[in-house]
Amino acid sequence: MKKKKIGVLMIGLNGATANTTVVGTKVLLKKLVPDYGMVTQTAVFSGHPLVKLDQLVFGGWDLNSGSAYDAAVRNKVLEEKWLKAVRKDIEKIRPMKGIVTSHDVDFLKSSDNIKPVKNRREQLEAIIKDIRTFKKANRLKTVVIVFLASPLKCVKLGRAHRDIKNLKAAIAGNDPAVTSGMLYALAAIETDSPFMDFTPNITLEVPALVDYAAEKKVPLAGQDGNTGQTMMKTLIGQMLKIKNLRLAGWYSTNILGNMDGKVLALPEHCVLKMKDKLNVLTEVLGYGGFDNVVDIRYYLPRGDNKEAWDNIDFQGWLGMPMSFKINWLGRDSILAAPLVLDLIRLLEYAHRRGEGGLQGHLAMFFKHPLGAHVRGFFDEYTLLRDHYAKKPRA
Repeated sequence: MKKKKIGVLMIGLNGATANTTVVGTKVLLKKLVPDYGMVTQTAVFSGHPLVKLDQLVFGGWDLNSGSAYDAAVRNKVLEEKWLKAVRKDIEKIRPMKGIVTSHDVDFLKSSDNIKPVKNRREQLEAIIKDIRTFKKANRLKTVVIVFLASPLKCVKLGRAHRDIKNLKAAIAGNDPAVTSGMLYALAAIETDSPFMDFTPNITLEVPALVDYAAEKKVPLAGQDGNTGQTMMKTLIGQMLKIKNLRLAGWYSTNILGNMDGKVLALPEHCVLKMKDKLNVLTEVLGYGGFDNVVDIRYYLPRGDNKEAWDNIDFQGWLGMPMSFKINWLGRDSILAAPLVLDLIRLLEYAHRRGEGGLQGHLAMFFKHPLGAHVRGFFDEYTLLRDHYAKKPRA
């Protein structure tokens, strides 16, 4: 019996993380590399019928019109020999034209692959048409939509975001309170497509979208993928809490030279990322009052090879001062891509099981997990494990 195919549409298809996810999957399927590194490959999910990687059909939107092969060469994340081996497969994958609003990165607004539509209503209709066309062309019943574009400028939640009636009225009125992220999310919900935001955008904090997705039983997950330095904070912070040691201060710095680093160097696009990084320790430990410094720097020579330094000062028994240091080196997109694939598989499965709205049990994958009631790596993992403890009936 032929396996059914599942669509994956990524916003930011040619960006480093999305492109690495797509091309890396093709490399895996050629059996050119070891197959491990995904949480969904562990025993926790044994017996659960998750979609296989060879069932995924990739597409999406990007402001750059090049092929997935062109993007992989430019991003310089994966080895050249792998790109040659999958070139024929990935040259066929090209993005649809994307949309932009005033919240998108200014220097990308003159890109060559933007839809020629006049207002937010037309943008929404165009995205919905793209999703339906992709499903029909590939004979798909389900598509998972993933936001992996650059972080947007921050907006304040207001009346336009209160409920779906207000949000649709705001879209009809071309209200600047509606971001491109919100339009993609609403298009996903309207087409019965699970949606995940891997960025720090407030998209899935919008009550109108969350309530509407729950009503229509469309799974949502977000926000801000937890890949490296912040993940270590949820891990070490909970260890300090369990050991009853008092944090005095945590200094973090990051250097990276990819598009993410370039955009995060812009203050208006860095606000929410910094908030997520600064708030996590207070949430995990349950107290504040310690010195907490986070610094992110764009450093072109590094490309996707991110480096992070952390200095942790804490008080041990008898109040004696102690410290330890972490030097984290890792390719940003290689850290993120397996999480994206895990989330695609789990959101599609949630959709099949009728689990709509925010999927709080996926907290472990995000810096600012929405819909979750726990914080800390161990507690978040327990939440995930317990959710899948009961095996489905055969």
